[in-house]
Amino acid sequence: MSPQATPMSPHLESPPWLPPELIEQILFELWAAPQSAQERTTLFKTLCRVNHVWLGLFLRVAFRNVHIPCPLFARDFLRLLPERTISQGEADLFTAEATSLVNRLCRSITFHVDGGASTTGSGTAREPAIKLYSQTDAAPTAISTVLYMVSTFDYLPNLRHVALEYTDWGYDDLFDQLRLAIFPPQVTHLSLKYSFSAPTLVPLAVYLKSLYTRHRQSHFTIPTVRHLSLSGVPTEFVVDMMQICPELDTVEISNPARLYVIAPLPKSVRTLVLRVPGRTLDKEQMHWWMLAAALEGKLFHPDTKARIVVRSGTPDPIAWTETKRYCRRFGAELVYERDESCCVS
Repeated sequence: MSPQATPMSPHLESPPWLPPELIEQILFELWAAPQSAQERTTLFKTLCRVNHVWLGLFLRVAFRNVHIPCPLFARDFLRLLPERTISQGEADLFTAEATSLVNRLCRSITFHVDGGASTTGSGTAREPAIKLYSQTDAAPTAISTVLYMVSTFDYLPNLRHVALEYTDWGYDDLFDQLRLAIFPPQVTHLSLKYSFSAPTLVPLAVYLKSLYTRHRQSHFTIPTVRHLSLSGVPTEFVVDMMQICPELDTVEISNPARLYVIAPLPKSVRTLVLRVPGRTLDKEQMHWWMLAAALEGKLFHPDTKARIVVRSGTPDPIAWTETKRYCRRFGAELVYERDESCCVS
């Protein structure tokens, strides 16, 4: 029942007041949570319409860690980057708030490229499929466009991290279409993640990994990237990306296998991070790393103080001890870091 005014209480009770810091933390958690492109677009539009206070707080969150969930969002994002001229007239509340924040706050941009986002002509969702190649798809083209504009016009001076998340796509688009050929020099961290939306696509994805062919001649390099994070990719893809990023300090691989393929690492690499989702890390999983063969193949440069960091659930103690002893034999330090995000069921 709704509260009613009485002679003893002439005013209705106001809702509980939340401090701006708490609201901003709530908004941060909402924005950071995994979401589909449609969900993120809806969330953005909804939170921007609550009130002026929420708009200001949310834009501080959204433009610190920018997500590009669709091509239209990329177009609107680019419109915010240049300072508004007098001839353009007075901006609306959203544009004024956003333009003043984005160049000052933006530290990361995540591009979402969904191969299954398109629909058939009838408007019904199409059957799950993996897109192998497209010169005209607007979603991956948005990557090149945004990075070109940021690089050419020196926008986003505090940008440090660029992430690409491909869903239901093959592995060659990045290389064949030169998506990263023009890259902001201020960016030091690059992340690439490939995933597949339907269980029926997993066998095809495994087959595509087995067919992956090295791009042995890179047509561009990104010498400013120091930290490279890769997930859901063939091991040969890792080698191709290290060729593009020749000055790496840290390479991070999720669900690693056949590590001898990446040996030897570039001389600059001092840290190899192996991330394995799950509550436990068993002997068989560690076996598929083939770390012994990689170390024997001179995984690290002899002059490097090498570290191998494993982020996972609890490792098998016997297999861990054996692996640590073998790493020490080749002058590499093996370090375990519990990854709580991997261990949540």
